[in-house]
Amino acid sequence: MAPVYADHPFALIPTPGFLARSRNEEPDMFDRVASEMALVHNVIIRGLNSIYLQAPYIRPEDEKAFLDVHHGNKEEFFFPFAEEMTGVKGIMDANIEQHKAFHDGVEELEAYVGAVLADEDKYDGSKVVGTIDRFGTVLMQHLTDEVASILSLRPYGDKLAGLPKLLDEEGGKSMKKMGNFVGVLAFANMDLQYENAMWQDWPSAPAPAKLIMRYVFWWIYADARKFGAVDRAGNLRHLYAVPESA
Repeated sequence: MAPVYADHPFALIPTPGFLARSRNEEPDMFDRVASEMALVHNVIIRGLNSIYLQAPYIRPEDEKAFLDVHHGNKEEFFFPFAEEMTGVKGIMDANIEQHKAFHDGVEELEAYVGAVLADEDKYDGSKVVGTIDRFGTVLMQHLTDEVASILSLRPYGDKLAGLPKLLDEEGGKSMKKMGNFVGVLAFANMDLQYENAMWQDWPSAPAPAKLIMRYVFWWIYADARKFGAVDRAGNLRHLYAVPESA
């Protein structure tokens, strides 16, 4: 049987940087910023694919480790920043409306996960899959459209010259805030061979921090990261919970 990878059912987002290089063009600031967002979103997508594909096969002893999840949003920072810098009120409203469209489904999944972790409900893989089915398509459209929204800011280039630096600073703050456990889960869903290994040095964190994440915390949080899409070297691997015969 062929290996089952976390590259489906939800498709990954091509990065604008890779698409520009494919056209023999040099990526500009907006390509680079949008690519950073696409890479983050692809971590989320691989994680969701991993949950979706493995949920029906989770053994009782693995249920609670499998259900450790994380969900966040960018509305507190990027959307207000885009409005302020461009001077165009509501420029990101379409993205916010999409977020509202899938928000209830995500909340439903998180509430169910919380109940199982608190021993207030029983684990049911089909319920996990069914809940994702209800919001997954809208979520994928939202993640894809956010990347396009950054590219649409190109006409405001002069006003947004400080965007890459500011996003780097905010990214650093976010990494510190999310902690080592969530960091490991993120690394467990980063395919370093994606787009011909163009992004193998991503994210732009200090090398020692990456090494500690992959060689120390990777083992400390082995029970959770084993459900991730990639191995310690960042290569896609057959999903842990899916039987070889599936």
